[in-house]
Amino acid sequence: MKARICGEAGCGVLIDSNSAYCEKHKKEKIPFQNAIRSNEGLYNTTQWRNLRKKILKKYPNCSICGEHPNSLNLEVHHITPPRGDEELFFDESNVIPVCPACHKRLTAMEVYIRKFKNWNDKPWPFNPKICA
Repeated sequence: MKARICGEAGCGVLIDSNSAYCEKHKKEKIPFQNAIRSNEGLYNTTQWRNLRKKILKKYPNCSICGEHPNSLNLEVHHITPPRGDEELFFDESNVIPVCPACHKRLTAMEVYIRKFKNWNDKPWPFNPKICA
């Protein structure tokens, strides 16, 4: 059995490498299970699939790190979370192509900002639009 450290910041408990958290923190972490996904239905539309194809064709590299993984691996990220606003959801100037690793970091940053700061208070630590 391979071991690793619990993924909770500051926790040093060794756990099975197939787990992300120790038993204590696993109970606290139910990632996005109860999240409200106001845009979920919009991803299954022809309009979204066409916009996604257009963006990935126009910009074949990750807008953050510049990597050019297989374009099938690139994802399309909303710069400003649309939160159910269809006009913003389909706005071509509000989306950028990103690799899965950068998308994960951007999403984590958004979650942090929503959780600990007011989204509209200050600009992001960096502006992804600059990288596009």
